[in-house]
Amino acid sequence: MRKSVANGDELAAGAAAREVLRWGGVRGGIPFIESKVRQNSCCAYLNELAPLFALDGEQTLAALHEGNVQRFDSGLTKIHSLLDTTGSPIYDSRVGAALAMLSELFRLDAVRHGAQHDWLGFPSGQPRGRQIRDPGEFGFMASPQFHTPAVKREVWARWQLSAGWIIRAMVDQTTLFAAEPASETMSHIAVRCHAFEAALFMIGYDLRSLIDDTDDVLVGADARNAAPTPRKSLNWVPAGHTLPTVLKAYREFRETLPADHGVTSLKQWLEKLPQADRYVSFRTSFSSYRYSLRETELNLVDRTLEDVQAIEQGGITGLDVLTYGELEFIAGDEREQVCFVDAGLAGYCQLISSGAESSNVRLVRTQFAGTEQSANTLLSVGRSVGRHFGLLDEKNWPTELFHRFYGDGFEYFRNRLGVGRDGQDLDPR
Repeated sequence: MRKSVANGDELAAGAAAREVLRWGGVRGGIPFIESKVRQNSCCAYLNELAPLFALDGEQTLAALHEGNVQRFDSGLTKIHSLLDTTGSPIYDSRVGAALAMLSELFRLDAVRHGAQHDWLGFPSGQPRGRQIRDPGEFGFMASPQFHTPAVKREVWARWQLSAGWIIRAMVDQTTLFAAEPASETMSHIAVRCHAFEAALFMIGYDLRSLIDDTDDVLVGADARNAAPTPRKSLNWVPAGHTLPTVLKAYREFRETLPADHGVTSLKQWLEKLPQADRYVSFRTSFSSYRYSLRETELNLVDRTLEDVQAIEQGGITGLDVLTYGELEFIAGDEREQVCFVDAGLAGYCQLISSGAESSNVRLVRTQFAGTEQSANTLLSVGRSVGRHFGLLDEKNWPTELFHRFYGDGFEYFRNRLGVGRDGQDLDPR
């Protein structure tokens, strides 16, 4: 990637960046990278930002701003980190959670010794499962969350730089990871920075790793002896919407060839006649209906018109385009792809629907939803998504494509639901 970006080779740079995203298990940034390649601007974009992430430069945080950081998420942080040679870290929910918790434990210890330090506000994100990645669940100051107004894309990018400065100062002033060998392309201190980052990545998987019996902090029931009580991060309930309606409206909007493909322009288009009359539910419930267009969901804004048209048609062809030719579900480390998780849950619930327990009760008991009403929303959206892409038939039964698509990648969700890969009920209740 470094070589192709330096040489201005758009196709090679795009392919390398895409491989980074595949390696990281995050597909969401692929349309953004591919749009940059189509515009012949991928190398220029990455080259412009590269020195702003360097840990040995003279730049300030303000150098990363809304105007030059066009996208930032758990995929783009990997690209910018691996392009860098000075030790800039991958700042994902794990690394952010570890830094946030270590900072809060330090502040607590300082108070015990009569000193006070300001809260730093390291952001983090919701985990996929029952892990804890927010110090707020232990009674500390809560971390700002990714994909919310509190952590805009340029703010996330600045935290990658800030974290890098902190990590580099830490290894520079200690002997931590001194035995790490230097590489041909990175200095010894940069390699040590990445070793420290890797430690944070492992620590941040679940912050209970930093709590012991001497710490007077609790989470839910007890952080050391029990799983936490249900919380929002366990919830896989989407905003209620009908996917085919959203896709049809967005396809029609894109066929007008707007200069701006984003949801703000889409909303303005929906408010005009004649589409205002055709899409009343979408227009009046816009905040809910736009859910599937989010970056962490179908993320269609950076797609070509041809891709949008194929995805709107649905079926295996639409699913193939949506997944970049890889017809398999890949579970991320964070709470994302909610629509497709719900389609999988809906399919497996259908396979065990003859049991004594209803599907919505099962979803509440296994903490995929908080109430039976929200479980109904989960099932409704999941079935809509599943039928559109041919994963479920008209009666909501899983198809052959369903079993091929979800395969091994859905194992975590099947195990949590208590269903075998072939649909057998494994939950002992």
